[in-house]
Amino acid sequence: MQISPGAAGTADGARRSRAPARRPTLARAPGACRICGDATAFGYGLCLSCRAVALALGRPLVPVTAIRVVSPESGLYRALRQYKSGEPSVAHRQEQRLTAILDAFCRRHLPALAPGGLDLSVVVPSARAQRPPPHPLARVVASAAHLPPHRDVLGAGPGMADHRQPALDAYQADPCVAGKRVLVVDDVYTSGAHLQSAAATLHDAGAASVVALVIGRYDRGARSERSGAGRRRRWPAAPQGSG
Repeated sequence: MQISPGAAGTADGARRSRAPARRPTLARAPGACRICGDATAFGYGLCLSCRAVALALGRPLVPVTAIRVVSPESGLYRALRQYKSGEPSVAHRQEQRLTAILDAFCRRHLPALAPGGLDLSVVVPSARAQRPPPHPLARVVASAAHLPPHRDVLGAGPGMADHRQPALDAYQADPCVAGKRVLVVDDVYTSGAHLQSAAATLHDAGAASVVALVIGRYDRGARSERSGAGRRRRWPAAPQGSG
């Protein structure tokens, strides 16, 4: 799989001096958003969702790597739903499947995504009042041998992020993340409001670097599970009602 230098993205007009340091990312298809891989309008470097999220946050976004592209018809999308809310035996089986996918990807690609190394992994917590901690994804991340150690250092804050509506107070980070190189993991990525809110919180808490990884990038037009770095992709607008 091709690796190429990736530039950190900003909202149109945002100051380049505030952009995060460049780092290798999985190559994007031509015309794809340099943050998430979604389709962009001619002349734009960011998709509509990433522009909206960046403008709302008032800062550059963290580039996101997706392991797979998923749609409601795909088996992986069902796994990403059932590991959180299915019958216990089904949830356990899907959790094992997600762990295997995440671990295999990180074994092969994490050194390129974070050539300087990583100190710890965190997951994006559930939105306030939706699900008590710990998030089921924490077990997946903790069980994957090729990820840095999982630490429960990111929790829900007083604010609320929603689809294309990030919030700097949606999450709270433990001060111990200061100076650390952090891998932040989420399960499904739509507009990126939740993940980017979490990444901003980690930066504000003093994290030395934040690398963002998601298992599934939601694509309403996809008909199969494809590599997040594959050449054949269609990226429609993110669905309403999710972040």
